[in-house]
Amino acid sequence: METLDARARAHSIDERPSGLKQDDAGDRQPIRPRLMRISEINRNCGTMSPLKTVCNWINEFLASPHPQSGRLGSVCPFVPIALRLDTIWMAEVAETDPSYERISTIITDYRNVFLNTEPKSGPDAINKVFVVVFPSLGGSGCDGAAIIDKVQASLKRYFVEIGLMLGEFHAQNESPGLRNPEFRPLRSPIPMLAIRQMVESDLPFLIRDKYPPQERSSFLRSYLFRLGGTLSEVKFNEAVAGLIAAELAMC
Repeated sequence: METLDARARAHSIDERPSGLKQDDAGDRQPIRPRLMRISEINRNCGTMSPLKTVCNWINEFLASPHPQSGRLGSVCPFVPIALRLDTIWMAEVAETDPSYERISTIITDYRNVFLNTEPKSGPDAINKVFVVVFPSLGGSGCDGAAIIDKVQASLKRYFVEIGLMLGEFHAQNESPGLRNPEFRPLRSPIPMLAIRQMVESDLPFLIRDKYPPQERSSFLRSYLFRLGGTLSEVKFNEAVAGLIAAELAMC
């Protein structure tokens, strides 16, 4: 039932550029907070604000080298470019106790907004990111982190199928780094979910054994369909091999 609910939310999104929805009485109600570029946050938000805290973390951690990352360069190689292009958008959900259903609605709504926000195509599109921050969940410890993980797990498929990735960040995140299993690159000072374009290097996040074979198959079919013509031979062959293994495991 939970998967069906997630599918319904993910596939029932319509165009709402104003950030409003219509309830049964015909009133227009806000369904998501306003997105701001990092440049606007740096100009207008106080140093103690949640958005400013996340901005500092992006600059000081994601956009910087780290001795445990296992490679040269910044923790996320796309972030320095995105900062330079000012294509990182952020929004703060200030509600004190957002539910799983409420967060799922907000994130699925942002999916359409992301697709309709420039740059929509071309090489700069891979540097566009939406970061949705949930400060109140930080005070809930593991419970708040669990909600973020639950939303990401239930909605990921409906992002991947249209060529997007949905990432979960919080202080308890145990996802290992790609080159150093002891590194924890997805730990953030405030719980948040991030939306971005799928890229070739995302294959390890789609092929992991923790996903059931049917889900892996869906991920890899979308990956090959969306990126197949641009993939290196190594990644293409790895994705095809993973797809075949997933399909055989379903038999």
